[in-house]
Amino acid sequence: MDLHDFFGIGLTPDAYTKLLDDKQRDLHVLYERRMAVDKQVIEPFRSFGALRILVVTEPWCGDSLAILPAIAKLCEHAGIPLRVVLRDEHPELIDRYLTNGGRSIPIAIALDGEGLEIFHWGPRPAPAQAIFESHRPELAAGRIEKLEIHKKVRAFYARDNGQAVVRELAVKLAGAMEE
Repeated sequence: MDLHDFFGIGLTPDAYTKLLDDKQRDLHVLYERRMAVDKQVIEPFRSFGALRILVVTEPWCGDSLAILPAIAKLCEHAGIPLRVVLRDEHPELIDRYLTNGGRSIPIAIALDGEGLEIFHWGPRPAPAQAIFESHRPELAAGRIEKLEIHKKVRAFYARDNGQAVVRELAVKLAGAMEE
């Protein structure tokens, strides 16, 4: 299948939210409520033309619980159609977007009107990734548990309110517009 086909079978944000359990839904809604989209950031997305966003993720992904609401709010405000494809149901899609050889999620793929990729982004914003990277030696040595790193990442997402995700997507879009 091509990306246009995956977009066609993707779930709407509402349909995806129905897959979340109560705890996941509560976090998703909390992040969505806190998210504020700067109008200056929205305008390039709105004016791009036939832009669509396809996100590959899973309900159990902690990063996605914070990231997908930011992407959804951006898409909603910019009038961009958004669809979600489940990674585990479509390994052939995620295998196109491996991160260091792994099937890390979420991955956001921007498509033009023809269904061709404009850019992709993911699996997490640079500041959240930096938290993981800074603790990698401690994790490898057994001096810190992965759960502790996840707590630090969640604290970042709570403070950031989706701003890093939106900024990084805007940078990707600007780069695509320059090409």
